[in-house]
Amino acid sequence: MEFFAARRPPGGEGRIEILLGDVALRLEGLDEDLRARLAERYGAYGGPIPAAASSILVEVCDEADREYYIDPPAQAELNPVLLAVEGARVRYLGYRAAGWFDLEQGRGELLLARGAYEPADRAAENFIRASIAWLAATRGGALVHAASGVHRGRGYLFYGESGAGKSTLSASNRRARIVSDDLSLVLPAPDGRPELVGSPFRGTYEDGERVLGRFPLAAGFRLIQAREAEVRPVARIRALSELVGNLPFVAEAFGKRPDLFDRVEHAFRDVPLGHLHFRKDDSYWDAIERAGL
Repeated sequence: MEFFAARRPPGGEGRIEILLGDVALRLEGLDEDLRARLAERYGAYGGPIPAAASSILVEVCDEADREYYIDPPAQAELNPVLLAVEGARVRYLGYRAAGWFDLEQGRGELLLARGAYEPADRAAENFIRASIAWLAATRGGALVHAASGVHRGRGYLFYGESGAGKSTLSASNRRARIVSDDLSLVLPAPDGRPELVGSPFRGTYEDGERVLGRFPLAAGFRLIQAREAEVRPVARIRALSELVGNLPFVAEAFGKRPDLFDRVEHAFRDVPLGHLHFRKDDSYWDAIERAGL
């Protein structure tokens, strides 16, 4: 928090609103270039924020007098994001971004360094993802490291570590609308049942139009590449642990916030979870249908 000890002027006069189901993020103090870049990515998910939504107002401060917060490597690496949790407050650090947000106060700050290792909109995007992940968790939902699709009006999650096949499965699809091949948002409906929510976190998937709206979550699967498509049941405790292992930004804090783990367990209590063995075509939809899901 030392970076925010002194009051800093805003980076500009721009602002954007991101509304995803019942969670929302408002960023103010953007310079025009950053506002335009973020609006291009998130513009389809804007709009007035309802009073009932869980939201955070983030003030984007003028550029910090430093190059980086985490020194970039000589060779490319997985983008590091450091988080620290203190009750309702989450502190964030990346290559170019330092920030914090308070889920009870509904406010936060973001400070970008001036280094050029990553563009400003990419630095801000990881902070946005972390904020949405925490808003979803406190709402009783989750941001899942998963591909997702909408088939016959219902949502499906396909999760797994990097290299599990999320992008391959998405690219092979010919029957459903793909929401994302990377991060998928789940939020509870008014009756408490989980729904897949259209979001801008599409990953590398670029085919088809962006998916908007909310869809009942029919099932979730850990991906396993195989020669034939098949859904295999697994013990519930194993299935849940595999799902929890794919909750970025939040899972690391379950030790300090066991209430969030309880909410995740409750949110997915009636959602069938299993293993999906799949190959490089969309016969996995046939396997899901054979399994009655």
